[in-house]
Amino acid sequence: MKICIIYHSETGNTRHVAQHLSSAFDSKLIEVSETASHSQLTRFLVWCKMARGEELTKIRPESIDVSDYDLVVFGSPVWAFKPTPAIHTSITMLKGCMGKPAVAFSTHGGRPGQTNEIFKKWIEARGMVFAGVTNINQKDVENVKMNKELVALVSSAIRV
Repeated sequence: MKICIIYHSETGNTRHVAQHLSSAFDSKLIEVSETASHSQLTRFLVWCKMARGEELTKIRPESIDVSDYDLVVFGSPVWAFKPTPAIHTSITMLKGCMGKPAVAFSTHGGRPGQTNEIFKKWIEARGMVFAGVTNINQKDVENVKMNKELVALVSSAIRV
């Protein structure tokens, strides 16, 4: 089974979890990044406002084709209780995803808020089969048990 892990990370927490997950499976890692530049002072405030409004943004890479993959995994930090605009844009612009199972995970410093419901909504809106979501607090990014739970979630989605 071929897995594509698409993630957005600003502080490195989501990247760390995505890399750990990738090491457990034969998978491709694709990091999406925001192309707009904001000052250090304003960028988080601007991005949180965009996340609250479930807005799209410009990202790199501009397009991702998952036609050759059997399962898609999305990873995002939580901003203003929702996934980031960069991961929202990557889901919206995804090619070759119709009918594929998809799993999502988030990393957060507080609470995930509406992240789970939003991921499900976005995934299903693209015609993918939502196969689960989990959240990892930033203090648990290195936690073996939490990482095993994510691996188990992905493993169960493989059987979907």
